[in-house]
Amino acid sequence: MLYRICPPAAVTWCDIPGGRTLDLVRERPEADLENLPWLPAEARGFSNDLLRIAVRHGVPTRAGIVLDVVHTLDLGRADELRSSQIRLDDAQAKLRASTSMQMIERMFPGSIGSGERLDEDVRKATEKVAREAEQDLAEVLAAPVQPDLVAHWRRLGGHYPD
Repeated sequence: MLYRICPPAAVTWCDIPGGRTLDLVRERPEADLENLPWLPAEARGFSNDLLRIAVRHGVPTRAGIVLDVVHTLDLGRADELRSSQIRLDDAQAKLRASTSMQMIERMFPGSIGSGERLDEDVRKATEKVAREAEQDLAEVLAAPVQPDLVAHWRRLGGHYPD
């Protein structure tokens, strides 16, 4: 899958294999990716980090920059995982405080404590995965900026956050 970003902040996508398509475009720069069936991206909004990824891993088009979605998979993932964990922790706390759970605890002493230990294991695993996502994103962003893509973005009227 491909994403296309266009100034000032549009994100569209096309459901074709990203990596091989971009390799072909790099070999044949005359190929016009603008003719692909681009659709508005609902799952990915524009961000400065998306632009930073694009100028490292993308290719220019007449309207913007196209990149393989694979480079964006960890963008925002750590925050999403942590937010989900917070919501889960809140739900679990409410459940443990519920009348039903208190009744279960009286019938099966230690059941709340067992659940709390399990919740802690889940929190640790979630944090581990979140840190891995941050590390993977850092590796994607560690690739060198392609100055010609930054210049292209600016020529199209886009702002690049130095």
